[in-house]
Amino acid sequence: MLLEAVVTVFVLTQLAYCVGNGALVSLLVRRPDALVDDGTLERVTAEGAETERNRTPVRSDGGSDGEIGSPSTDVSRPASEPRPPVRSNCRLPGSAIRRIHVLVPIYRETSAVLAETLDNIAAQRYPTEAVSVSVIHEPDDPTVSAIRESVAAREDDLDVEFVAVDRAALAADRAPGDWTFSGTGIPRTKAAALTYAFTTRSLAADDVVTVFDSDTQVPLDTFELAVAGLTEYDIVQAKQTVRNVDDGLLPLLESMGIAAWSDLIYTNSAGGPYQLLGKAYFVPAGVLYDLDRWQLDAVTEDMALGVAAHERGCTLGIIDRYVQDLCPAALEAWVRQKRRWVRGPYRHLLTPSWSGRERGRFWAGTVLTQLLSVTNVLGLPAGLAVLWLTVTGSAGAVPAALTPVIAFNGVVWCYYSWRSYRAAWEAVAFDGRWERGRYSLLSNPITQALYATLWAVPICLALADAIRGATPTFDVTPKN
Repeated sequence: MLLEAVVTVFVLTQLAYCVGNGALVSLLVRRPDALVDDGTLERVTAEGAETERNRTPVRSDGGSDGEIGSPSTDVSRPASEPRPPVRSNCRLPGSAIRRIHVLVPIYRETSAVLAETLDNIAAQRYPTEAVSVSVIHEPDDPTVSAIRESVAAREDDLDVEFVAVDRAALAADRAPGDWTFSGTGIPRTKAAALTYAFTTRSLAADDVVTVFDSDTQVPLDTFELAVAGLTEYDIVQAKQTVRNVDDGLLPLLESMGIAAWSDLIYTNSAGGPYQLLGKAYFVPAGVLYDLDRWQLDAVTEDMALGVAAHERGCTLGIIDRYVQDLCPAALEAWVRQKRRWVRGPYRHLLTPSWSGRERGRFWAGTVLTQLLSVTNVLGLPAGLAVLWLTVTGSAGAVPAALTPVIAFNGVVWCYYSWRSYRAAWEAVAFDGRWERGRYSLLSNPITQALYATLWAVPICLALADAIRGATPTFDVTPKN
């Protein structure tokens, strides 16, 4: 009786794996054609050089050597705001430099964590004069005074300003029927903070807006790659990983898991419908104006903005660089963070304006990949039990017709594991071969399977929230 039950569970979970892996394969067979990499930068540089060569020379009397020229079409920036000079190690031509506004919402953060992020921004291979940072905070945040002192003591030329969210002004900016939360007032969401800061800034349409968390760090050529990518796409988004791999097994496993997901699944879903990843996405201010900024009551504002952008026809490019975040080392904080994150796609699953192909692609990148984690809860122990029965010669009850399904699942698992290693080795910074070898031993296909199984906890909690109709809440994950 027990043997039959184990075999039945094994068969059912293998079929569920087959469905989820089929969705994965439908994404993996798509050749990523929306990558923003060094090749993109080289094209922009070459085009800039060609433009400089073709520029009409100016005569000594102030006229030009050519016929009557066409008027300038760059009406998005006042003439009183010249483009900043190019930093010597920036590979972009001067004509391609655009002003970048970094929005950093904080709440009860530490000065040290934010200081690392500001250091990273200031060190970018991009003109510092073209970068400004808005640190957005709640008026009652008790940690802001210490952070202000830390920022005031900085010795670089990075332009940093503090923006306190005025919820009364934000409420007056919207019609009363715009809210889905019950009650009055503005929800304390990241979207509300971003919208207020964006609204209070006077930005030209070709200015670039990006969002960082207090712990966000990116490779030093990310800004120049982003600006280059925006010549070909409406929005660009960097991939994602974790940098605090020495803080515990959970951050270490997440560094590979999230790097593989963003490199394989997310990159191959860029054709849309797509979500944004919450930080290190770059979008022209004009596009944000067209999208009417962020959805204020959205707890997963990146998902809502991405879906809205896709419906407006905005194209997404993936920067071939990895955001370096901090992962909660404590299980409770990790579950709370992921519970909010995995619920984001649920409200968009039945979007009526999508075609069947769009809906299938969205489901493949969200719900069906979540199915793999939930299936692991029974699939892993059942698989180990059947493996043991096979070794001992007691597994004759497994149907022979299931063999192709098992083989298919095994091939996909091996391929995904190999690509996971490749993504992690590219995304995570290692001090040497020994550290990389130790990392690869700890984060292996078996421990990654256990990590994927752990996702079943926030997934099930998020599903329960959605079924009960519970109002989502925005909780700040502590960063140390």
